[in-house]
Amino acid sequence: MTEFIAVALIVKARGIRGEVSAELLTDFPERFSSTNGVRVALPGADYQEVIESARFHKGRVLLKFRGRERPEQVRELIGGEVQIPLEERMPLPEGAFYESDLLGLTVEQKGRDLGRVVELFRTGTEGVNLVIRDRNDGELMIPFARAFVRDVDLDRGVIQVDLPPGLAPSG
Repeated sequence: MTEFIAVALIVKARGIRGEVSAELLTDFPERFSSTNGVRVALPGADYQEVIESARFHKGRVLLKFRGRERPEQVRELIGGEVQIPLEERMPLPEGAFYESDLLGLTVEQKGRDLGRVVELFRTGTEGVNLVIRDRNDGELMIPFARAFVRDVDLDRGVIQVDLPPGLAPSG
């Protein structure tokens, strides 16, 4: 079964030619010029669409889907996620990770299981904390920074950390 990831969220119809305006959910907006087939996923419905054109306007992407020529033909897509197959994600440089790949990973310090990554919390334009939930439903935040994260092994599903006293949970 193919897994999909969202690259945009359709927020409204735009103009009289059947375009939609969508919020970007990708760090690679150039992908819209090379991606043709996409899935638009809504609760209870999926639509297979072909991107005829894509352009950018005021921080959003304006998409035109083949065969949808009027605003009333795109209204059913409003609120839908524009998705691509997981295997079509853009390659990342060494040491960089997609946030979705970090969710669910086990976090360990010196062989001790600290819990699982349940969320990523942005602390600004560059800072990200891993939100870890342990077996007792307690939460711990760890900065996702080289100073604390020693290794991320996606194949094993483990993040190795080295936390200083005070940041590391006791026990």
